[in-house]
Amino acid sequence: MRRVLLIMLLVLATPAGAQEKTWRLGFLTPGGASSDAPGSIRGTTLPLLAEQGFVEGRNLVFVPATAEGDPARLPHLADMLAQQQVDVIIAVGNLAARAALRAAPGTPIVLSFAAEDPVEGGLARSFARPGGTVTGIFFRAVENDAKRLELLAEALPAAGVLGFLAAPSLEPARADLLAQTAAKLGRSLNTRIARGLGDYAAAFEAFHAAGAAGVLVMGTTVFSRDAPLFSRYAADRGLATICEWDYMAREGCMLGFGPDVVALRRLTGEYVVRIFKGANPADLPIQQPDRFTLAVNTRAAAQLNIQLPLALLARADELIE
Repeated sequence: MRRVLLIMLLVLATPAGAQEKTWRLGFLTPGGASSDAPGSIRGTTLPLLAEQGFVEGRNLVFVPATAEGDPARLPHLADMLAQQQVDVIIAVGNLAARAALRAAPGTPIVLSFAAEDPVEGGLARSFARPGGTVTGIFFRAVENDAKRLELLAEALPAAGVLGFLAAPSLEPARADLLAQTAAKLGRSLNTRIARGLGDYAAAFEAFHAAGAAGVLVMGTTVFSRDAPLFSRYAADRGLATICEWDYMAREGCMLGFGPDVVALRRLTGEYVVRIFKGANPADLPIQQPDRFTLAVNTRAAAQLNIQLPLALLARADELIE
């Protein structure tokens, strides 16, 4: 009898309508809406969250805020996420993280694909102990672009001129390192800034007029969705391309080289899960990728009549035929 009374008291003490917490996850990016493809937030990060019990439509609300290639919109979008009172913000790149930090200074921020050093940029005190609300993933985009330039030169040993398709966010440090790398390789580097989709055709026409044999596409979220478009402009002018991600080679670039994007998106999700479960971002070390993948589109090379070096083909993680 006492046990029945205890159960009744517990039931009465439980607030009406009490239910599981609903988590709100913000996603702030200078790029566009996420697809469902592997390596995307929707295709990889949200499924990992679901594996850990955070399921969209049940106890998770996903709030995307996409600048669609216009970084000037990031502060406004960050304010929108702050008004939505999201529990965590995934920020793609340092500009997005800074905008989120200004708009929501107390909200945990997970850096996804930070290209610039977050410690040097003032977002964290150290990699081992960030010490604030910002943690996540950092990869050295500047050095990665230099490595891509070396790979493009290896693929095109006779090329004297190479092109560099850059976004308006091109940093002086990246421009300087690429100029130095080109000089060491004995190549001339022709740089063009693309501010939007409408600039691609003119940029590749300029590369062609300058005598470039291939083009390095700057590693940036702004270009990450446009490989089918600019690789077509390049192919029409007989230009090879090297891009940031392996999937961009599947979409038309001759070469794709960068960190394992699926692994990084899963790692992004792991940070979010740990914070949802009570971890303090100040104590979660900022990590760097330890696996890079090289994808070679041999079909694109054949269409350009390019005979790729066997040593390069032997190092490829994926051959796209």
